[in-house]
Amino acid sequence: MPLGEAVLYLKRAVKRSLGPNHKVRLLDVRSREAKDHWKKEGPLPLVIIDGEIAFRGELSIPQVVKELSRRSQV
Repeated sequence: MPLGEAVLYLKRAVKRSLGPNHKVRLLDVRSREAKDHWKKEGPLPLVIIDGEIAFRGELSIPQVVKELSRRSQV
């Protein structure tokens, strides 16, 4: 699955499962923010939730939704 398609699916899954209060954003690894702030935190891709690194080096949509659900219950 292409990354753009995966992110779109993730956004829809988050909205469907948890409502519109949660936001999902794709950080382009070539962006200045990624190079200046997140590059040393690799391996990329990073999944960042509420400013904290939740997953490194993989993009698992079910794991991200599960983690968001866990965090919203706390």
